[in-house]
Amino acid sequence: MPLQSARWKIVQEAPSQSTGATSVNGSSIDVRLVLFAIHQGELWVAASQANGHWGLPGVSLGQGESLDAAALRALKDHLGTEHRYVEQLYSLAIEDAQTPSVLISYLGIADAGAASLSKPGAAWQRVLAMPEVSQTDARIVEYALVRLRAKLGYTTIAFHLLPLTFSLSELQQVYETVLGRELDKRNFRRRIQAAEILDATRETRREGSHRPARLYRFRAVHDADTYLTPAWVSAPDGDPAKP
Repeated sequence: MPLQSARWKIVQEAPSQSTGATSVNGSSIDVRLVLFAIHQGELWVAASQANGHWGLPGVSLGQGESLDAAALRALKDHLGTEHRYVEQLYSLAIEDAQTPSVLISYLGIADAGAASLSKPGAAWQRVLAMPEVSQTDARIVEYALVRLRAKLGYTTIAFHLLPLTFSLSELQQVYETVLGRELDKRNFRRRIQAAEILDATRETRREGSHRPARLYRFRAVHDADTYLTPAWVSAPDGDPAKP
């Protein structure tokens, strides 16, 4: 997703509000979150509105607060949603004449069907058509998407974008939506099934006019900690994200 191809209106970065927050060498430490979800075949990002402008949810790091705790606080305070999959993305320095800050960004993943945003001023926005975004937020969203696309190739992070049970077609649609291109159906299913990370359920779901599709779930013998250690990591030709 090249920055110039996104239909974003770039606005000025708002000064950091760091009163009472942790600081290092006079710079505040801010935590900002990119929460992705897929809805109606498109990739969306959670945004919050403040002072008439849309932006990524963020908070200043509190005294004695861990970075992960601050990211989860941003989820709750700005979006009104509880714990989702989050991981630290990267850090950057914002040179602001008023309040210089160090910004720690986080990547979050959610199933759109279960991730309602209950806070006033919070809404899902299409990634490539956010109404407005600061230059800093634009950089963070762009890098988060690059990271998410890369992680499809060596982790099972895609499962966080799905409900508990799903069809193979729905799983493939997640990969295609994030990658922005179509994948060969036969090769995709062969590689996913060879990875031995799915369990077939007894449930089916009708998709359009086709016969009911079998539903799957992430293999029950694994827990959430193994979402990032799939079988295809060691398989040279087992990357379902490859064309």
